[in-house]
Amino acid sequence: MFATSRRSLTRQRNSPQLSEAVIHEALSDDHWRLDDGRSARQATSCLITPQPGDRVLLVCMADESHYVLHVLARTERHNATLTVPGADSLSIRQSRVDVAATQTIALRAAHEVEITAAQGALSLRARDVFTSAVESLVHTARNCVGQVDRFLLDARQLLRLHGEHAIVTARQDAKIDAERVSLG
Repeated sequence: MFATSRRSLTRQRNSPQLSEAVIHEALSDDHWRLDDGRSARQATSCLITPQPGDRVLLVCMADESHYVLHVLARTERHNATLTVPGADSLSIRQSRVDVAATQTIALRAAHEVEITAAQGALSLRARDVFTSAVESLVHTARNCVGQVDRFLLDARQLLRLHGEHAIVTARQDAKIDAERVSLG
């Protein structure tokens, strides 16, 4: 009913050629030795960093340079690393981004980490929350409300509480213990 035609695709002399290969070893951050001895660079669009043993899709350019376009298969369960060769930074721009892990998520930076919710709330929920700072810990807010069963605060040198009005109430006992107490 339908006429079928078969076209044979002949490779032109200067056209790129696709093939598959297996990564043998890393030569640098984005340069790889293949199992047949050739070397290839990771293409900018190949976001999964190849690892030794990975089966990859390779393109051979007219100038005989080779690029890894995609990681097709990985024989063992290793960590996957997302990188963009030649880029100094990576931005994800989308109206919503969801990062989920069944075990752990780690955010690490050698210098700074910034989390901003410019017009909304920033929610932290955990069984335990630990905060530590080597130099300073500064909280700035218009209102600060805390509700706890026990609140223990230990200052090794100076503890200063200051306000236009200060109210300390206790249902049973209020105790001030010091070598010297100055009021007023």
